[in-house]
Amino acid sequence: MKPLTPSSIMSDNAGHAVIDPAELEPQTLPGVAPLAALGLAPALATALSPIEPAAHQEARLRERLLARVARSAEANRAFVTTRVHDGTWVSLTPGLQQRSLHADAQAHSSLLQWQSPAEWHVPAGGQAHECLVLQGEVFVNGQALHPHDYLLMAHDQPLHLQASAGARLYWRCIEPGAQAFGHTAAPHLARANDMAWEPLRRGVQIKPLYAEGERISMLVQFEPGASVPAHGHGHGEECLMVAGDLFLGDVLLREGDFQFAPSGTGHGALQSDVGCVLYFHGAIDPAVVDPSVRRPG
Repeated sequence: MKPLTPSSIMSDNAGHAVIDPAELEPQTLPGVAPLAALGLAPALATALSPIEPAAHQEARLRERLLARVARSAEANRAFVTTRVHDGTWVSLTPGLQQRSLHADAQAHSSLLQWQSPAEWHVPAGGQAHECLVLQGEVFVNGQALHPHDYLLMAHDQPLHLQASAGARLYWRCIEPGAQAFGHTAAPHLARANDMAWEPLRRGVQIKPLYAEGERISMLVQFEPGASVPAHGHGHGEECLMVAGDLFLGDVLLREGDFQFAPSGTGHGALQSDVGCVLYFHGAIDPAVVDPSVRRPG
């Protein structure tokens, strides 16, 4: 990029000095292929001289950085984070695959992906089933569900799934028990397009899908720049990133990533730079609710 000269500086209508817009256009640097042309900010970055701290300063910076990494690793040790490319897809039936996200004594969460038209049947066995469509159209016990539609099947109901190629479903199979989520519920359908976003705090909205006691399954939307303060988990918490990305403390979840936070743990502040939509199952900690924007009840 050419160095700025007096002729590169112009004045706006208010008489303020501004840079000629042409100077902001990508320029080809000497020795760099044209397809790798850089704009103003990258060009300035490449021209800056590196900082070379003294040996004792470098050692101290390294020590502080490694200490922070160690603290972050310890703080996130209890969480189970599954990236979009982690795990193995297992064939359930020709045309339908499953990838496990998390399993414990209470529930098993997984993704189902259709490569071709296929159907699959789970007989009634005491489990309740939560289904959230992520892509395409999925028929759950004969009901057509579309992206972000949710269906809870009670513990005494079989589960029959049918879809075509490209469909994707989040499936949470809940084991029976007196305190099992959805154990005593009748089948419950929540269609995303029929529901309005409800404010939780500034820049954060929710769509409750099904609630029982303190626990809730819901969609959460962060506007760009929105945040949630540090909070604890009174119940196990599941987060599946549906779109966009979100920092959970020091951990960045991108689209397709999943994290399980056990009961008794806590998250640092949550922040989304670009905005996101995520599926959440757990309990809403009072620390994340802003009473000035969230209506009681």
